[in-house]
Amino acid sequence: MSGRILVIEDDKDIQELIELSLSTQTIGNIYTADNIDDAKNLLLKNDFQVVLLDLNLKSENGYQLLKYMNLAITKVLIVTAKDTESDVYKGFEQGAIDYIKKPFDPIELAYRVKAHIDPVPVLKFGTLSINRSTAEVYKNGNPVRLTAREYDLLLCFASHNKQILTKDQLYTAVWGYDVFVDDNTLMVHIRMLRKKIEADPNNPSLIRTIRGKGYIFRGDENE
Repeated sequence: MSGRILVIEDDKDIQELIELSLSTQTIGNIYTADNIDDAKNLLLKNDFQVVLLDLNLKSENGYQLLKYMNLAITKVLIVTAKDTESDVYKGFEQGAIDYIKKPFDPIELAYRVKAHIDPVPVLKFGTLSINRSTAEVYKNGNPVRLTAREYDLLLCFASHNKQILTKDQLYTAVWGYDVFVDDNTLMVHIRMLRKKIEADPNNPSLIRTIRGKGYIFRGDENE
């Protein structure tokens, strides 16, 4: 089991504690950043399976970094002393999948990160399967021909099963944060993807629209 992990933390003691705890599990290569600029550079040059994000980076806002992350690949775990419900909800709404409150148990943190680095390359949702190693998709055992954009879009949805994704999050994951994409382009890609993976594209059960919020993928894994 291995992955690429980024720790974004400006407290050197905590940063070293996280590195030490992760190294005990031998779960991947660990990168660190203690400010937004360094984190952005790493995020733009690498794909990370897991990012441990501190929300309070001196005078900077950790939430700003979420738009630089490829949500089709990256799982974001917030590690912070912030613990109000609004902070937790905001993190989840912007793409985080887990929340670890400081002070934390180093062993527990390592195991929780390990749990999010999936050694199994195939995602299965009922009759739909996605092989992340080969970028192949099958429906009812038959290959599904997807464009590169459609595949990235599907992988983003599947990697965030049962989690609402905003249009901005999808734009960033599929097209990149610095590329302008209008709503019509996204809707066209979702419509085409639905035609290829939904039993009834006009009444989709996998990719559902959440009015005023975005979209949600509702796959029942290994059903």
